[in-house]
Amino acid sequence: MNRAALLTKLNKSGFLTHAAENDHVLVHPARNKYEWAEEELRFRSAVLDADGSIVSVGWPKFFNQGEWPAHDSVIARELASGKAVITHKHDGSLLIRSVLSDGQILLRTRGSYDGGEYGRAAELVAQAKYPGLLDPMLFPHGSLLFEYVGKANQIVVRYEGEDDLIFLGAVAHDPFRYFSFAELKSLAMQLGLRLVETYDWAKTGAINEVLSLVQDWNHAEGVVVRSGDGQTLLKIKSAWYFAQHALRWHMTYDSIVRFVLDGGITDEIGLEAGLAKAGWDFEIIVKAKEHFALYKLRRTEAEALKAAAEAILAGFNDSKIEYEDERARRKAFASLIFSQHAPLAKYAFLLYDGKTDLLESVLLKNVIYQR
Repeated sequence: MNRAALLTKLNKSGFLTHAAENDHVLVHPARNKYEWAEEELRFRSAVLDADGSIVSVGWPKFFNQGEWPAHDSVIARELASGKAVITHKHDGSLLIRSVLSDGQILLRTRGSYDGGEYGRAAELVAQAKYPGLLDPMLFPHGSLLFEYVGKANQIVVRYEGEDDLIFLGAVAHDPFRYFSFAELKSLAMQLGLRLVETYDWAKTGAINEVLSLVQDWNHAEGVVVRSGDGQTLLKIKSAWYFAQHALRWHMTYDSIVRFVLDGGITDEIGLEAGLAKAGWDFEIIVKAKEHFALYKLRRTEAEALKAAAEAILAGFNDSKIEYEDERARRKAFASLIFSQHAPLAKYAFLLYDGKTDLLESVLLKNVIYQR
C-alpha cells in the first residue's frame, strides 16, 4: 500500500497525520480513538517516509489488564509458563531514538517529530552519559525506546534522581519486530545503557497475582508484563496511580459531578473524605472543590426550577375546577404554562405526567451539566 492510501486509511480510522521535514509524516491517534484493529497498533507513534515505510516508531498501542482480551490471554500463558518478563513502569516521557536516511539522529516524543523541549533535554543526557546514541552508525535501521525521567518532567510520580534515559525497548523497522528482553539486556551491556529494572515475579502464574503485588503501591506507577518474545505487552498499574493520574490529567467538572452523584455526596466534607480515600492529594482536592462549588450552584438552580414547577402544578390541582375530560384538563394546564410560565414548560409537563425520574435526568443534563 502506498503512503497516500495508507494515510487515507489511517485518517478514516481515527489517526492524525502531520507533515514533517524531509517529506516525512508523523502519525499518531486522535485523543478520542478508543477502537483499535490489530494492524493499527504499531501506529501509536510512527514516522513514515515518502514511500510509506516506517523510519521511526515507538511502542505499539498496549493496554491495561482487562482492556484487550487477546493480549490478556497471551500474557496469562506466558506467566503460566514462566516466560513472561516483568519490568518497572517508570512515570516519565517516552523518548524514541531513530536514525534517518541522511544520518540525522531523531530524538522525539510520541506526539512530536523533533521532541520539543524533551528532545533537547534528552540530547543533553545522551551527550553526558550515552554519547554512542548520537552516532548514526549505531542501530541505524530501527528505533531505540527510552523513558526520559527528570525533576522537571513530573507526570504524577515525583522523580528525585538525575535526569536520565532508561532503556526500555528496541524495534527493527524492516522486518518489523520488537526485541525480546534477553536481546535488550545484550544491547544494554554492549552500549552501556541503563536498562529498565525487572521483578522476579514471572512464576506468579496469573495476571491477578501480579496485580495484587502492585495495586497497593503508593509511590510508583506499576509494571509492564512482556511476553518472552517481546511482541506483547500488558500494563498493570497501582490503584494509587490510577487515582492520581485520572484527577491530574482528566479531572473535569463532569467527572466530579459523576463522582458526587455515584458517591451520594452532599457537602464539601463528604467530598474531601471521598477524594482522600481515593488517594487524591491536597492540591488536586482544591481543584475538585472548585468544581464542586459550581455543582452546588447549579444543583440549587435545578432544585429551584423543580420547586417552581411543583408549585405551579400544586396550584393548578388545588383550583377545584372541573373538566369534562383529561384532554380538556391538559389543555387548560398548557394554557396556564405557556401564558405565564413558558420557561418552566418542559419541567412542569414532566411533573404533570408523573415522570419525576425523567425530570431529574433532564435537570441534570440541562442545568447541572448544561449540555
